[in-house]
Amino acid sequence: MNIVNKLLQDAKTLFAGMTPQARLLSVLLAGAIVVSAAFLMNGASASTAKTEYLFDGRSFNEQEIARFSVAFSTAGLKGWDPVGDRIKIPEANRSEYYKAISDANVMPDTMFGPMDEAMKSNSLLEPNKVTEAKHLNARLKSIAAAIEAMPRIQQAFVTFDERREGFSSTRPKTASIAVMAKGGIPLSLEQKRSIMNYVQKSLAGLKASDIALLDLSTSQTILGEDDPATLEQERFYSVKKQQEDDLRRRSLELLKDYGDVRLDVNVELDPTLTEETSKMSFDPKPTTIQTSTSKKDEDSQKVSTQGRPGTEPNAMPNRSASLTTPDQSSKSKETSENVKLVAGNTVTNIKKAGLQIKYATIAVSIPASYYRRAYIVAQKARDPSFDETKAPSEKDIEGMKLKVESSVKKLLGALIQTTVPGEDNFPRVTVDEYIDFPVPEIEGPSMAFLALNWLQDSWQTLMLGAIALAAIFSLKGFVTAGNRANNEDFERGFNLPIDEAADIDLSGLAGDELAAANELNQDGGATDPNSPPRFKTTGGDIKNDLTAMVRENPDAAATLLRNWISGTSA
Repeated sequence: MNIVNKLLQDAKTLFAGMTPQARLLSVLLAGAIVVSAAFLMNGASASTAKTEYLFDGRSFNEQEIARFSVAFSTAGLKGWDPVGDRIKIPEANRSEYYKAISDANVMPDTMFGPMDEAMKSNSLLEPNKVTEAKHLNARLKSIAAAIEAMPRIQQAFVTFDERREGFSSTRPKTASIAVMAKGGIPLSLEQKRSIMNYVQKSLAGLKASDIALLDLSTSQTILGEDDPATLEQERFYSVKKQQEDDLRRRSLELLKDYGDVRLDVNVELDPTLTEETSKMSFDPKPTTIQTSTSKKDEDSQKVSTQGRPGTEPNAMPNRSASLTTPDQSSKSKETSENVKLVAGNTVTNIKKAGLQIKYATIAVSIPASYYRRAYIVAQKARDPSFDETKAPSEKDIEGMKLKVESSVKKLLGALIQTTVPGEDNFPRVTVDEYIDFPVPEIEGPSMAFLALNWLQDSWQTLMLGAIALAAIFSLKGFVTAGNRANNEDFERGFNLPIDEAADIDLSGLAGDELAAANELNQDGGATDPNSPPRFKTTGGDIKNDLTAMVRENPDAAATLLRNWISGTSA
């Protein structure tokens, strides 16, 4: 604390002894140092502030970034930085950036955002055509937003048109799609077909032939196809690629322990799309399905005539009698039976899925360095004291190749599905090797590069420290120079006629001060012991002498100073 007080006192004395021009210059220099230090501290704090990505690192398209730029500029925000398709903002000012986006009403686009906005803007007084047009526009924007959400798609534009011709109830409809891929990379045929199918299912009444897709990267337009043959052909190649990708993925999972394996797969499909078989066979013995039986028995009897009834014919004897036939009786029996028979049959319907794999071939290339490593590992497992630096012979390498080839064929042979019956003598798995040249190591950043990066990040702090050191050394130099100047003035006695103050009563001085005052006169000669004590200028000690004089005898000090001042003014 004493050191600080001494420095402040020296600085005050120095400033008081400066000329007006020097004082003005020192004040301006101090102000420049303060302003520079504040600027550097602000820059250092800004460069070291934590940052984060807007909306948790969400990707934005060009239109969204442009809207955000206008919103941030209107709000006076300058700390944001676009990084690719994302925006980095200071973490401390997060609320200000989100408030600027909210005030400007430029929230990021969502898939159903346009439709929600259209529903909110509906009015009971607007015509139905206007409402339908707004809803259609919102639906097209939603479809475009869904397409832009796909990988590698930068922008998408969808248009739709329909018209009524005469009194017909049918309305021809057309839709067009314009797609810009990221980096100007052309879209694949699968991506184009997928986009067209999505648009077709999103707009009712559209046929595939009513859709056109423009690839802005290549300026080529592809039209939809309604031809069943073309669609089936595309389906064939789509299934072929899907099967090859699946087989390649499964094969690489099995061969991941064999190093950097290169693998190629080819799949041959059965061109039959669907197969349905129907077969009917009859049983040799018929089957009874209905039986009916009827039975009828009949018994009839006829009696002959026996004369007239009554007394008169019977009382008179000797009358003639009529001859009649004797009594008759008959019996009949009838039986009938109906039987319906049908021949038994068996109906078999078989429907098989088409586009099945007929053959599959896999070509495997294993790095040549793997065999040497595999040999060393096998020898170490067999003999822990095996010398790894010992190079294996050609015979050892060939033996290891045979083992590896057999193992790979066994692994991949289980993945290949063959639907063609019979023995297949054609090799479906081939194993080869390739020379894997050593990859040059990427050198790390040099010391000069690291130093430049460190300087780029820390130059504000270094400049701040340099200014502080320069200010400290300058202040120290000023104080030292001030002390030297004061000592010289003290040595000259400020050119004051001290002899005229000989009549001052210095009897109040005591100790070393009195001895020093009586030791010598102004001319260097010995003083008379009987003469009044005189004050001797001792350069740097005069301040201490005056201080002691003021403390011990204020009147004598005042008299001395009055005589000095009057002598100087004279």
